[in-house]
Amino acid sequence: MTHSFLPGSLERQQEQNRRWFLQQCGVGLGAIALGSLMQQDAQAAPIVKREQKPHFDAKAKSAIFLFMAGGPSHMELLDNKPQLTKFDGTLPPKELLKGYRAAFIEPNSKLLGPKFKYAKHGKCGAEVSEVLPYLAKIVDEITIVKSMKTTVFNHAPAQVKFHTGNSLFGKPSIGAWMNYGLGSESKDLPGFVVMSSGAKGPSGGNSCWGSGYLPTTYQGVQFRGGKEPVMYLKNPPGIDKKMQRDSLDVIKNLN
Repeated sequence: MTHSFLPGSLERQQEQNRRWFLQQCGVGLGAIALGSLMQQDAQAAPIVKREQKPHFDAKAKSAIFLFMAGGPSHMELLDNKPQLTKFDGTLPPKELLKGYRAAFIEPNSKLLGPKFKYAKHGKCGAEVSEVLPYLAKIVDEITIVKSMKTTVFNHAPAQVKFHTGNSLFGKPSIGAWMNYGLGSESKDLPGFVVMSSGAKGPSGGNSCWGSGYLPTTYQGVQFRGGKEPVMYLKNPPGIDKKMQRDSLDVIKNLN
């Protein structure tokens, strides 16, 4: 007698399809799914927030990024516009605004030039406004980028684009990318923290330090004023330490 699983019945083996295998061998779909999940768990690389070496030797141990929304115009600080000063108080040429639509611009809107004087400083000869006398003394030690431009000018989308490179929500912020690429020196502490001043914070909201489509472990942890500087360190009312521990244990077992 020839059994269907022996080499002698190779022809029959070739005729067996997937459905027959599942029915005759007693292998349920649940067992197949379980095996697949166990295989993924064994092979998946965990999210490691460890210190990683960048492509080039680092010259700094950390980065402090200051975003000052609502500050003075760049044309009053580091971006001198001689032509704008020349035509201050005059109407712009019609061809300049032809086909251009923007909020707050009316037909009788006049050009407004900078109100403070500029002077060259340092060996590099960078032009700095008179309102920044102390910065002018160290102008050779800093980098001033004036090659960037944008067509997004409304507050919220402009701030989101500034931090993520896109005016649409859902993209990782620059801080999240740095945290993703370089990692954190500690696995128990966040590698990206955020301190926001003002009652409302930036118009772009949490997207300015969000992780977008990256894992949420790379997003910025916001420090707040008051009794709860970090939101998730204190249990909500009605949840004690034992309940929290039990919940975490259940989630761990499920994972």
